[in-house]
Amino acid sequence: MTQPLDNILHRLEQLVAIDTRNPPRAMDAKHPIVGALAAGFEDSALSVNDLGEGCVQILLQRGSPSTLINIHVDTVPCADGWTHSPFTLYRAEDRVYGLGACDIKGAAACAITAAQAASGDFALLFTTDEENGQGRCVEQFANSDHGFSKVIVCEPTGSKAIFAHRGLGAYALEFAGTSMHSSEWAALESSAIHRAANWISAACQYADEKRNQGGVLPGICFNSGHIEGGIKPNICAPNCSLNFGIRPGPEYKLETIAAELQALVPAEHLIKFEQSYGSPPLNLSGQQLADAQNLAKRLGITTGDPVNFWTEAALFSDAGLPAFVFGPGDIAQAHAVDEWVKYEQLLYVHSVFEKVFAFDD
Repeated sequence: MTQPLDNILHRLEQLVAIDTRNPPRAMDAKHPIVGALAAGFEDSALSVNDLGEGCVQILLQRGSPSTLINIHVDTVPCADGWTHSPFTLYRAEDRVYGLGACDIKGAAACAITAAQAASGDFALLFTTDEENGQGRCVEQFANSDHGFSKVIVCEPTGSKAIFAHRGLGAYALEFAGTSMHSSEWAALESSAIHRAANWISAACQYADEKRNQGGVLPGICFNSGHIEGGIKPNICAPNCSLNFGIRPGPEYKLETIAAELQALVPAEHLIKFEQSYGSPPLNLSGQQLADAQNLAKRLGITTGDPVNFWTEAALFSDAGLPAFVFGPGDIAQAHAVDEWVKYEQLLYVHSVFEKVFAFDD
């Protein structure tokens, strides 16, 4: 095992051991992850900004670099079935397992290891709220007077540079029903749960019909996330609430899709149809795209195809900053039982970050 890889895995082992699952959104400025990220950077400026509700910005910076590397350190909750403890880094022959190893603490370990060995300027922004799908930390930072001119946002991309991805919208619905005895035929049409189910079926058909429509990222990815309501089997459900998410390609507008989805249900059946979060897609063009592509080319990173998942690069781009997505691992391993990332990818990403810190200007 090479010295850089040993250093990367040692730091990754420390990061994986710290529980940063989101939800629950329990992180603050005194959370152990802050100390773990800052350890060994006594000669660098550390800025911790606690925005509340589990949203913490942790900026490590030396000098005045133009390139910012952004990495979220929160993870999703871990499902049952792990072969080893999710919080214990398990080293196999060609890969390492652990919660967040792929998404995306592996990149954090690479960036930290490269920055500690560098003699030049660097800036690492760690955030704790990406997995709640709102990106408050990045949105606030991107619109502040930060002084950076370009950004690399770390997510699992197979170590390729990504310049386009889908947008993200999250919505909450509440359906009205009529409480009555379930032996009444009217319960078929008056149950709030039945009305919600009919809408879900119509919404799935709507999304399926658009599957092949629209540019390099066609269609609208749709998912019903959570549903609850009703009382018991012999009572017609008087209420039902659900939430859903959509991920449109760059050629679609969230407000247009939402309006069309809302029109699939009679207005009198709805109590609420509200957007809880919305973010545009990453769709770089013009000078932003040229600047981002030039940075990736200088770093020797291969360009990858547009991806279906959303990243906070869209928030930086929306604030006027050239940003691309890059990191070790594959999205197929993210959010999965026995999450893993290969050593070769960690080493490659580490070498790219070394270049960032060597010639940043």
